[in-house]
Amino acid sequence: MATAKKEEDVKKVTKATPADAVAKVEAVKKAEAAKKTAATAKKEEPVKADSKTTVAAKKETTPKATAAKKAAVKTTEKVFIEFAGGQIEMSEVVDKVKASLENKSVKELNVYYQPETGMVYYTADGEAGSCSL
Repeated sequence: MATAKKEEDVKKVTKATPADAVAKVEAVKKAEAAKKTAATAKKEEPVKADSKTTVAAKKETTPKATAAKKAAVKTTEKVFIEFAGGQIEMSEVVDKVKASLENKSVKELNVYYQPETGMVYYTADGEAGSCSL
């Protein structure tokens, strides 16, 4: 009896042709493709147009362009120190320190200005120095 069932199972398996297997594979592929198109259709559903969504959509697409424009803008900076009725620009202080270094090449320069004494203290590559304004 056990051999009779096995023979029936073998007959059922052998009745399937390669064309049937190909048809099953194609049906599975079609079903997966239909699922993907349904998923993309849900993502691409049109949004009701109101002022908030259109503005938000425009903001999402333009940051790259505005970032490039902002990077292209060159900024000039001037820093002034005012104390006891006097005013001095920081670039003048730094230039004075560089002049006292006699234009030596320096990798790291730290400048400290004390307006109450009119003194500038600095460290140039670890060596300390000072000059008056």
